[in-house]
Formats: sequence, C-alpha cells, structure tokens
Amino acid sequence: MIVLGCFLCTGIASAQHHSSWSFRLGASVSFGIHNMNANTVGIGGIAGAENRFHKLFALEAEGSYTYFTGDKTLFENARNKAYAIPLLAGLKTYLLPQVYLSLRTGAAMFLLNEMPEAQVRLAYGAAAGFNLPAKINRINTQIGYTGFTYNGIHRGYTTLAMAIIIN
Repeated sequence: MIVLGCFLCTGIASAQHHSSWSFRLGASVSFGIHNMNANTVGIGGIAGAENRFHKLFALEAEGSYTYFTGDKTLFENARNKAYAIPLLAGLKTYLLPQVYLSLRTGAAMFLLNEMPEAQVRLAYGAAAGFNLPAKINRINTQIGYTGFTYNGIHRGYTTLAMAIIIN
C-alpha cells in the first residue's frame, strides 16, 4: 500500500503542469544618482512576477519600497521622511537562459525630504540580472534604474536587489 501511494504521488507530481509564472521577493539597496538631493542611500524590499511566454521573452511586473536614509545630511529627531514606491511593468529579454535585460514603465509614489507631501508621477526604468543556480532558478540578483520627473527635474536612483524566486 505504501509503495502504491509513493508511485501515485510521484505520477501526480510529474504530471502537473509547470506554470510559466514565477514570483520573487527580496531585499534591496538603492543609491540616488540624479537630483535626489540628500536622499542618496536607501534600503527596502522588492516583489515581482513574470510570465515567460517564450524562451527569450517574459512579461513582468515589479513593485518595490525604498526608504532613503539620507547619508549626506543628518536628520535630527527622525525627520528623514524620504521614500519611493514604484510600480512598473515591462518586457524582459533573456540573452542567455539565466541572464536578462528589462525595460519598464509605470508609476511611482515618492516623497523627498524637501517636499511637503507625496507625489505620484510617471516612472520608467531598466534592469539587468541573472537567476541562480541555473537548474532550479531560486535566487535572482539584479541591478536596476528607476527614474521620474518632479518640478521639471529628472530624478533617479539605481537599485541592487537580491530575491528568492518562487515558481
């Protein structure tokens, strides 16, 4: 009976359809590089989903939260309030089976320290990364750029992220 149960479970597991969807969740470190003022270093989290519709292409959506710690200015009494929450979607191209480039667009809600209240603006970005190890795709490492315009000034930051992939 136990042997029959093992064969049945093995057969069901191998007959299950492998989904083209994968999800990732992880941590990030960001560095302000275009007109971010004193909001130059940030920490946060990242979450994403992708649907690989071809061996070379996938549609993706990604959201993240970055709290900018403001390493160039001392914010006394916890007055630092800068953050960014971009929600971006785009096309990912796999150059090699585990290496990709991505172009994205969407919206970003952000608050920089000199602003009285949060703003939402059109956002755009690009990313490059790789998935490890090749056989099971369980770790994603990427570098990305997110940009937006506020008061007629282009602003942007780069992000280094590492995430766990959930298939």
